[in-house]
Amino acid sequence: MTKYKIMIPLVLGLFVWQGIADAASISTRVRVLEGKVAKQDRVIKNSLKSLSVRNSKGEQALAKVNALEKKVEKLLKGDRGKKRLERADKRYAFP
Repeated sequence: MTKYKIMIPLVLGLFVWQGIADAASISTRVRVLEGKVAKQDRVIKNSLKSLSVRNSKGEQALAKVNALEKKVEKLLKGDRGKKRLERADKRYAFP
């Protein structure tokens, strides 16, 4: 009888400790995964910020280029008009 009195609590204690160990293992894994998810979240947020900054800089540069193109077109239109006047004057000039 004493043998059973010792064995039964030991077996029950083993099952209890196994359950506690499993729970601790699961909670540790969850903490590790939460840390990895938080790290990935930070990386994604940083990349989105840098992407938006790059896009805004690109849009500003494109606006500058478009403005310069308009200025060049205006200058070319002005030069064409002057050249036509010069040609007209040269046709009637004395040789």
